[in-house]
Amino acid sequence: MIATVNGTTLSYQEVGQGPACLMLNGGMGTDQTLLRTLDPLGDRLRLIQVDQRGTGRSGRPPLSTLTMAQLADDAAALAGHLGVERTLVLGHSFGGFVAQELALRHPELVAGLVLVATTAGRLGTSDRPDDEQGPPPPAEVTAIVRAMVSGPATDDTFAAMTSSLLPYYLHRHDPAALTARLQHAVYDVATFRATAALLNTWSAIDRLDRIAAPTLLLVGRQDPVCAPAQSHRIARRIPGAQVIELAESGHFPWLDEPARFYRVLHDWLDRHARPTTTAHPG
Repeated sequence: MIATVNGTTLSYQEVGQGPACLMLNGGMGTDQTLLRTLDPLGDRLRLIQVDQRGTGRSGRPPLSTLTMAQLADDAAALAGHLGVERTLVLGHSFGGFVAQELALRHPELVAGLVLVATTAGRLGTSDRPDDEQGPPPPAEVTAIVRAMVSGPATDDTFAAMTSSLLPYYLHRHDPAALTARLQHAVYDVATFRATAALLNTWSAIDRLDRIAAPTLLLVGRQDPVCAPAQSHRIARRIPGAQVIELAESGHFPWLDEPARFYRVLHDWLDRHARPTTTAHPG
C-alpha cells in the first residue's frame, strides 16, 4: 500500500488487528522486511510497518530532506492518513531514534513507546563525564560500518556488507536463516550514507524528560552496537520508563530470545495498550 505524505510516497503494510502500533525499522537504507519477523505481534495489535522515505519501495525525495524531524513528521502524517489518532510506536535501532523524535514532536499521537536496541544519540548537557556509555563496538564491526559509509559504490555491495554484520549482531539466532529472509529486501546506500551523517549531530537526550508516554526499553546484553548502558541512559530521563535486559540476545532480541522477548512485551502491553481511536481516512 502507498500513502502520499509530505511531498513523497511511503510504502506500508498492515498486519493484524487491535490497538495501532506504528513500527519503525533500524538500518536506514534497508526496508521493512526485518519488521516482518515481528508479525506475531499481529495477534493483538494492528501493526503498521513502513518503509521510511528514501528506503524500500517508498519515494526517493532529495537526500537533504532526510532529517530526524522529517522522518518523525512523516510517521505522524502516515498515522493521520490512516485515521489513527493514537498509536503505540515500536522503534528498533535507528527506528528508535525516529520513535523518540516522534514522541517529542507529536506527543498527542504516541500512546506508548517501545524502544528496542537503540540509543539517544550524541552526548547532551545532561550527560555526566563519568556516565557508563557501554563498550565500543568490536573492531570488525567498526571496520564494516566505515566501509559502508565510505566504500560501497552500489546497492548490491551495500547489501552484502549489511549481511556480513549479521553474525556480529545475532547471538543465538542463525545468521544464515536471517540472510535468507532478507534476500528480497531493497537496499539504498545513498540513503544509508545520508542518514548516517545525521548521527554526527542528532541527540534526544536533553529533551527526553518531556516524554510522558509509557515507555519500555528492550536490549540485549550481547548487543555490540547499542549496549544496555544506552537504554538505561534513556530510561533515567523518561519518567517511569522500564528497561529489560535480555541476557542471551544481541541486536535483534526478538530473534535471539523470542519466548522471553514476547513474554515481556505482552506483559507490558497488558498494562499499557489501550484500544485506540481510529477514524476513516479522508
